Amino acid sequence: MKKQHENKYAIYLLTDDLLHIIYKKGKSIDLEAAQIIVRDRMVIQEGVSLLVLCDIRELRIVNKPARDFFAIEGSLFIKALAFLIDPPVTDAMSEFYLSTHRTPMPTASFSKKSEAMDFLQKATMLAAVICMLPWNI
Repeated sequence: MKKQHENKYAIYLLTDDLLHIIYKKGKSIDLEAAQIIVRDRMVIQEGVSLLVLCDIRELRIVNKPARDFFAIEGSLFIKALAFLIDPPVTDAMSEFYLSTHRTPMPTASFSKKSEAMDFLQKATMLAAVICMLPWNI
């Protein structure tokens, strides 16, 4: 897998089972930008589901078509998603996204990277336990 990538909107850092996406300062994300961001993420992941840490602390705004795209097409190949936020602006953005878009994977926002990493680790352990449960009960 490719280890690092950068585009106009974000920097992608891949380490083991974690993809860290750091959004660039002051960027506004519209549908076209969201499509580029997801396309580049898919190329980096090469079809492998990963944990994703999105650092949105420097992001300015994400419009509704972009949020909708991230919630559906943008959720593919993500085991769990943690947003790294900086209250109050990105906190409000992430809370709005989480309250209006149901995601198929565990998703939460954190102001501390250590808490976000703990969440992703716990989500991985929970998924492993669920996979071991007998489904013919």
